[in-house]
Amino acid sequence: MRIVILGGTRFIGRAVVERLAAEGHELLVVHRGDHEPAGLPAVAHAHVDRHDGPALAAALEPFGPDALVDISGMNAVAADAALGAVGPGVKLVAISSGDVYRAYDGLRFDWTSDGLPLAEESPLRERRFVDGREYENLEVEERYLPRGATVLRLGAVYGEHDYQRRFEFILRRVRAGRSRIPIGSGQFLFSRVYVGDVAAAVSLALAGNYPGAFNVVEPVTAPYRLFAEQILAAAGASEVELVRVRDDLLPPDLALTGAVDQHLLMDSWKARTVLGWAPVDPAETLRRSVQWDLANPPADASADFSADDAVLG
Repeated sequence: MRIVILGGTRFIGRAVVERLAAEGHELLVVHRGDHEPAGLPAVAHAHVDRHDGPALAAALEPFGPDALVDISGMNAVAADAALGAVGPGVKLVAISSGDVYRAYDGLRFDWTSDGLPLAEESPLRERRFVDGREYENLEVEERYLPRGATVLRLGAVYGEHDYQRRFEFILRRVRAGRSRIPIGSGQFLFSRVYVGDVAAAVSLALAGNYPGAFNVVEPVTAPYRLFAEQILAAAGASEVELVRVRDDLLPPDLALTGAVDQHLLMDSWKARTVLGWAPVDPAETLRRSVQWDLANPPADASADFSADDAVLG
């Protein structure tokens, strides 16, 4: 299959390109050229601003795609440019996230909005992001779904090359040799998914005709304290003590270990039964991801633990 990947050089896009290239598809990766790290598969690249509809159409037309996977479509402008650059016969897959659910507003604004788990039919947000963000996944879905696209709503994605550093709240303390880490009530449920399993979901979506939205998350979600313990075990640091402290005293980067009013627990039943998707081995992918993070620490990792010391006494 001839597949265009919009945004295929960082994290999710990189994993998708690696998966589809290994499966033998012919790929065209479209990006500005700002991120083109070593080690990417040998596939064709087009350096173009994906928001420029005419330029994007000119780049895609000679390739003659059978399918388009939109990983970097963050808003209506980006989605409209992509959809205007391909004909009606092109298969469409778009990446979205669980932030489209009303429950995400509940988490952000401290109110309990919805029962759990969140299924694809759960209420979506009514308010739009107006705080200067460049992305709004609701706009992306509103463009793609009427075109018969498969939209994948992801939980918190972790794995190799994760620039959001999902484990850093624990690992920066492990790297510094901290023996005690303050933690809150630790009951927050936030569905997660390994980046390689996201790539597998994209592959399955391309293999058939599956219009609609699908939650792509691991079926079992550890509460945040258990999640922290799993990270410590994967890092070989099980001897580190998690010290329960009052939630209002938590350092800012440990806030999610405290009490929350709304959980983000998503149900992947539809993806597992319709797409035939399933995570490979969450325990192993967590271990592998933690080891990658330890071997590739962020350059801007903070070494300030004064807030920890203040609460630990």
